[in-house]
Amino acid sequence: MSKETSVAPERHAYVGSRAKETTFREWVVANQIGISMTILAMLLALHNLYPSLRPYTQPFFQLSYYDAASNSYVQGWDDVYFVFSAAVALTGIRAIVIEWIIQPMARSAGLKRKQAVRVAEQGWQAMYYSFIWGVGMYLWKNSYYWGDFAPIWSRWPARSLSGLMKWYLLVELAFLVQQIFVIHVEERRKDHYQMLSHHIITSTLLSSAYIYGFYNVSNVVLCLMDVVDFLLPSAKILKYLKFETACNIGFGLFMTTWFITRHIIYPALCWSIYKNVPAQMSYGCYSGSTAEMISDNGYPNTVAYLFGPYFNLENPICMNRTVKWTFLSLLLTLEGLSIVWFSMIVRVAYGVLCGGNAEDSRSDEEDEAEVENQPSHVPVHLAAKDGATPDTIAIDTAPGLDRRRSNGASVRARGRGRVPFDQSDRKALLGRIGCEKPT
Repeated sequence: MSKETSVAPERHAYVGSRAKETTFREWVVANQIGISMTILAMLLALHNLYPSLRPYTQPFFQLSYYDAASNSYVQGWDDVYFVFSAAVALTGIRAIVIEWIIQPMARSAGLKRKQAVRVAEQGWQAMYYSFIWGVGMYLWKNSYYWGDFAPIWSRWPARSLSGLMKWYLLVELAFLVQQIFVIHVEERRKDHYQMLSHHIITSTLLSSAYIYGFYNVSNVVLCLMDVVDFLLPSAKILKYLKFETACNIGFGLFMTTWFITRHIIYPALCWSIYKNVPAQMSYGCYSGSTAEMISDNGYPNTVAYLFGPYFNLENPICMNRTVKWTFLSLLLTLEGLSIVWFSMIVRVAYGVLCGGNAEDSRSDEEDEAEVENQPSHVPVHLAAKDGATPDTIAIDTAPGLDRRRSNGASVRARGRGRVPFDQSDRKALLGRIGCEKPT
């Protein structure tokens, strides 16, 4: 008897110590503010304390390759440093906004802990995407290709661009890179590989278009994709705040905007690539520095010409059917994903509008219980503040509506959240893509 009692405390202590163990992934999620701020502070310290290192640290904090004669920029390898620092900064800013600003405001408004975290996440998405979409629309509205896709291709292969356009494209690319990191830091969800493939395709497409000088089409594509990614979070915030009528209107506006931008204007842009590129861009190879045609043969003997612009700005840049169809295929792949996701959204929304799923409306208590049964996606430090373990908290994400994930506090990527594929998950999906009550 005494032997058993002596062993039991040791066993309980061992089990307790294992329960408190934190993996490296959980540590990163819990300390994302400290990690990001430390990295940036170290770079700033090196930049200010050691002037001899400034040629190496300066690309982290400002745009590179400025041409004073033309008051414009070109691209180069130093842009990678800016993308890295922007991704780190976005990680820290997002965590600060969610944890220190929006979540306390939501709690002060009387929302429960889990609802406050959800509102904070959706609030960050609405803030970021509305801002970056506004910048993109400003560039598009004040461009020579506003209202007509054909001129998009007329000035290629001139590779200079304005400072604002360069900043805009690099920040967008930094956000995409951040999402690839996030989906490996967060707990894996059912759509992990779909999200990973989507982020890889999008970041590959944007970075390749940037290197090849397709800035204008990148601007248009991002504007068409980004607009829906602040409308949905706004509608979801209205849902959590119990403004059901406003939520229904917001969700209807989101679906309408999605259809117009992604299934009418976006295919028109793809058609312009198919039809107008051969007419506006003469097939051949051009000098990387002067943009003058050096050969009307757009098909050199080896495939190395395709990757030449990636390694050196001075290398020739070629345009031919292979280049055109490579970019067009990636764009059409994104359109195919959008069609699949939109069909799911329409199918569920139709059921709600018809009133056939009125019994699926859930109270707050039921919603809280459902959340606790889902995988954890909330940082340890957010959970600890509310006296809960990370395994009892999950983040409400929108299905099929975003191109990117946000950072470690687990906002889902720009709208392709967890999408149920079986009928048993229909109830969860109803609560995630729109207002729970039928119109």
